[in-house]
Amino acid sequence: MAAVPHLLLVCPRPDVLGKLLGLPVALTVVHRPGGDRALEESLAARVVDADFQSPDALLAVARDVHARRPLDAVLGLTELSLYPVAVVADALGVRGNAAATVARAQDKAAMRRVLRERGLATAAHRVCATEEEAAHFARTCPGGIVLKPVEGNGGTGVHVVRHPGELAAAWAWTTGAKAAWAWSKEDAAGAAPVRVLAEELLTGREFSVETLTVDGRHQVLAVTRKHTTGPPHFVETGHDLPAALPEPQQAALVAAALGALDAIGYAWGPCHTEVMLAEDGERATVIEINVRQGGDQIWELVQHVTGIDMIYGAVAALAHAAPPPPAMPLAGGAAIRYLTPAPGRVTAVEGLERALAVEGVIRFGELPSPGDEVAPLGDSWNRAGHVIATGPDPKSAATAAEAAAAHLVIRTERQPEARR
Repeated sequence: MAAVPHLLLVCPRPDVLGKLLGLPVALTVVHRPGGDRALEESLAARVVDADFQSPDALLAVARDVHARRPLDAVLGLTELSLYPVAVVADALGVRGNAAATVARAQDKAAMRRVLRERGLATAAHRVCATEEEAAHFARTCPGGIVLKPVEGNGGTGVHVVRHPGELAAAWAWTTGAKAAWAWSKEDAAGAAPVRVLAEELLTGREFSVETLTVDGRHQVLAVTRKHTTGPPHFVETGHDLPAALPEPQQAALVAAALGALDAIGYAWGPCHTEVMLAEDGERATVIEINVRQGGDQIWELVQHVTGIDMIYGAVAALAHAAPPPPAMPLAGGAAIRYLTPAPGRVTAVEGLERALAVEGVIRFGELPSPGDEVAPLGDSWNRAGHVIATGPDPKSAATAAEAAAAHLVIRTERQPEARR
């Protein structure tokens, strides 16, 4: 009888851990130092504390765990754990993505270089250290450019520039982005260098391709339609799954995503690849590769529509080196809509009962409470709650989510500025 595989699971959220009850896997959980760990201790064979953002610290803990009971695989499901986890996989020779693969995905410029070398469609781009370099690049892109941190996520620091007069404000926005990962690499003098990705502005419709990969074999779970605020920041406001598309357009999106995964050498686990479909409906260009399950509860939408739990499936894939079995779909479509109230202090949250009465609504999440502050909408971190709905088809699910979101009213008031 084969031994139960041993998986090192790095800093999972409580809702992730709860999904793994009964799975035939021996779990060692890496816990963020401090805080309650009762849930982890009830579900895992062992719980260890480690700074999961430090490759050296995580590797030291993983070596100790591996010496006590050999690991078969290591998995991280949060953005900041992905590269340290890959370093562990490389060092211990266990299942997991290579550090070079994760580095290519997280560095948007490196990813684009790899795609170009493979002959795959990608946006023209330049890594800029100064506003002047960005201005020079912008003159080569008459349709406009987008500035973003080279290693950011969550839409932090994204700003469109369509005219020269917009560049100064956009540069200040991007370089002022409060994202620890955006300027994480120190130069020889010990100061964090500015690394801004300037890329040509692509137009069209935005989608993502959700996949689960086992030993380099990619399983396409869904294609998702994305809704955003549009320029200047393109903050994501909703997702529809599956995307309602003609077969040739869906095939173009899937081909672009899978080609990109092969190009960076992606071998294990869930992935969320963002792709732009051009206005002509034929050209598909990869924008980002997120080597984890999609944020914005996309993994939850996938489960409603396909029956496949991406979190459970990722753990099973890494631990057993096998894809999850086919599952029974639960709905024909699923959708999420985010709430974007005016900035200010929350005074009331109204309309919950009316929203819940909309047919198809599953639940709400992350709603603010009176007294909370709503920041101006500049990235995904500044949204104020969401509603999830399902239906017999994608359109009905989207209609239900939008109707419920319209019923939910978050009232805010601006605080008077303090006198100087």
